[in-house]
Amino acid sequence: MGTLIKQRIHSASPRPHPASLAQLALLTIVLVSGPGARVAEGMEVQSFANGITAHIHSPAEISAALEYSDPEGLVLDHPAVGCLALRDDAAIRTPFDPSVVRMALAALEVDTDLTVEVFVLPNTPVEAGGSFSRRGAILLSPGTAAIEPSIQANITTHEMGHILTWACMDRFPGRWEAYMELRGLDPVVNGPTARHADRAREILAEDIRFLFGGPLAVAGGNIENHDLMTPNRIDGLRDLLAGYFADARGPVAAGSSAFPNPCNPLTTIEMVLPDDVSASTGQARLEIFDLRGGRVRTVTGGYQANGRVSLRWDGTTDGGSAAASGRYLYVMHMGEVLSRGAVVLVR
Repeated sequence: MGTLIKQRIHSASPRPHPASLAQLALLTIVLVSGPGARVAEGMEVQSFANGITAHIHSPAEISAALEYSDPEGLVLDHPAVGCLALRDDAAIRTPFDPSVVRMALAALEVDTDLTVEVFVLPNTPVEAGGSFSRRGAILLSPGTAAIEPSIQANITTHEMGHILTWACMDRFPGRWEAYMELRGLDPVVNGPTARHADRAREILAEDIRFLFGGPLAVAGGNIENHDLMTPNRIDGLRDLLAGYFADARGPVAAGSSAFPNPCNPLTTIEMVLPDDVSASTGQARLEIFDLRGGRVRTVTGGYQANGRVSLRWDGTTDGGSAAASGRYLYVMHMGEVLSRGAVVLVR
């Protein structure tokens, strides 16, 4: 993270050495009753009939993984969210109920194939101040008192609407155009600079909640933007979106290698681009993680030739310091293509 991480000490007793979420997820996994469900030290992996697989991180798991860093304060460091600063306010906050979150995700009437990381936060995120989502992750912020189950289901389903949008709409401009036209939205009036409720992304997330959410998520019978017609009154909108969700194509797995490996310190990581996948536009992105799941370095750009794309890692962190000797994991992306591997750094 570019800053010195240190263990926070409470006056009553020492805080246990923080374990990362990645470590906790790799601890002994025990099968539990019910199809598709697994738990591991507070994390639950649940596969639902609608095709959604949720990795639900409990408040207890997250609390055990929090680190204290100057000047950020409490920090959650996880590959799915990066470094997320949280307020030290857990004593006055009430988290979401994971069982309600599970019910809300299971009740979505979609047919898709998506995996989402769900963080039931014990503390309030500093930057957002409330619940939000990032690509493949939903972060649910606690309240100052117990949150009504219908509100929890509403927020969870709305944020899942953003996940479906990123996965099923953003890579296909024609889908956005068809939705905007059918919904009667304007690219400028409903653009990213509009007030929150008028933004096309927020309207779509609410449409998804209203059209596909379970009874608890739609209990109020309305949408955030009261100036708009409710989506059930727009002919063809539900069928249009349902078709997009059924075509939720995830990243295409590809082979890759690092050379030299072990390295000291420079290594080149090369990924093979499948013949039937178009990834010739845009930049590649290489992310290096330590074995605890903390992001060490992100490199973008890449050289592409002969069906391969390569990037170099010079053994440094994002902060510019030299990474310690050891084994590191990498994830390389380009377009729809993704590859994972490991490299050993020896100094």
